[in-house]
Amino acid sequence: MLSEHQRLDFLYRLTNALQQADSSIPIVLQTTLHSSARVLNAQDGCVVTFHQDDRPGEIFALRAGTRTDNREAWREFVQRGLIGYVQFAQRIIIARDITTDPRWQTSSLPDLPQTGSAVGIPLSKGGQMYGVMLFMHKEIDAFDDTTVHLLEAVSNLVSALVGNALVFNISPRDETRFQWLFEGAVVPIIVTDLDGYIVDANRKAAEFLDYRREQLLRLPITAIHRMGTGPIGNNRFNSLKSGDEVEFRTAAWRSDGTDIPVLVRAQRVFLNDHDVIAWVEQDITTQLELDQLRQDLTAMVYHDLRGPLHTVYGSLTSLGRFLSNHNQPIVLDLLQVGLRSTRQLSRMIESLLDIQRLEAGKAILDPKPTSMHNLLASAAQLIQPLATEGNQRLTFELNDELPFVEVDADMILRVVTNLMENALKYSPPGGFIRLGARLMDDSVQVSVVDSGPGIPTHMQRQIFDKFSRVKYTDVPKGIGLGLAFCRLAVEAHGGQIWVESEPGKGSSFVFTLPVTKTSEPVMVA
Repeated sequence: MLSEHQRLDFLYRLTNALQQADSSIPIVLQTTLHSSARVLNAQDGCVVTFHQDDRPGEIFALRAGTRTDNREAWREFVQRGLIGYVQFAQRIIIARDITTDPRWQTSSLPDLPQTGSAVGIPLSKGGQMYGVMLFMHKEIDAFDDTTVHLLEAVSNLVSALVGNALVFNISPRDETRFQWLFEGAVVPIIVTDLDGYIVDANRKAAEFLDYRREQLLRLPITAIHRMGTGPIGNNRFNSLKSGDEVEFRTAAWRSDGTDIPVLVRAQRVFLNDHDVIAWVEQDITTQLELDQLRQDLTAMVYHDLRGPLHTVYGSLTSLGRFLSNHNQPIVLDLLQVGLRSTRQLSRMIESLLDIQRLEAGKAILDPKPTSMHNLLASAAQLIQPLATEGNQRLTFELNDELPFVEVDADMILRVVTNLMENALKYSPPGGFIRLGARLMDDSVQVSVVDSGPGIPTHMQRQIFDKFSRVKYTDVPKGIGLGLAFCRLAVEAHGGQIWVESEPGKGSSFVFTLPVTKTSEPVMVA
């Protein structure tokens, strides 16, 4: 772990090295890559820049023997591997054990390590990703929060030096090169003065807006597109003048009056001895169509799968009533298996829908005052048959006084049942699970404790990500959605969720829900 003094000393030395180096992008990236690897004691690493269509651009490797000419293999690594996850999430991601982490897809790149840990750092400017820096260490869990803080500072430093050139294709030291890139850019670029009047536009912008270039000159930018709404609002020009980078969605007007949805990225730059604002206009029509298609597919899942599933469940329930006096107990046992499996599949479909809705930032469906005692009792009633079937004990540690909480009861019920089903799945026959709840200051804390194999330390944060799961032998397989849903659902209610575990000593999954000031404890007789 680096001390604060070591971190500041490294950043100072790196800044001096970059200032004395050639201003070219390759030199800056290579210097940063090698210097950072040394201070992190990383044995391998690379930097991958992106084209406008997110294809890999330049690739800089730490080790001289690493092949960078296999473009198809690197493209696959960007699309399916850790680089792609960093690019999509636009945040630093740590793979604590690349041997088990599903995000480490390197089969097509045998030069990269297959054991140890890795960390990916986004390189961005003006809200646009232009690359990812990746470091690998031979030891598991080699990167910690100190590493994250250091690499955030490194990313900011590199972006300040080369970000403008990579994002806007602008090189203030080479005006001829800028003009060539400006005219040949595959995206529309408009240049205005600080008052918002157009002083230049490239060929792509004129084609995109269906104007002649001379028609665009001296028009205000507000005649081309709305400034959009949001936290900056009408102060966008002031923000740009002060050096902030602005990104927003709006609609651009073509010369015939038709609208085109666009993502606008703008920032103040210095060109030809003048302060100007560069506006990059990205047509997002296809993206919006894909978003609509995704919503339509979700509706298909909701209606075309959930409806027939409810019919199957209803039919099995009715069949169970007709056969309640059947003289073959195995018939009733098989019906119960079918009913439980149907309920499980129904909860999985609901979780998939909720994950998409919660990731999109949509509100909780139906929050209302809910008795925590009643909710936990309902969860236990659903889980008890599974515990009996697995010869496992279900125990309770519930405070006598628990308040009502303002929650979507169905969603939180599924959180508790997911955690309890996981506990049963990983606990051995004859083991136990314990459901607990207590009042903690301004929140209710719910816990589900199991007697399973425990969870390695380096996996304890990762398991709450989608499609992430701990690999054990001799236990049922899953697809890694249950805990992701639990995290999103709890956080959407303003709570937190975590796991406390040691290998071989079981696990305790804990989550909190805030208690409103008007909530009164309920005494259980």
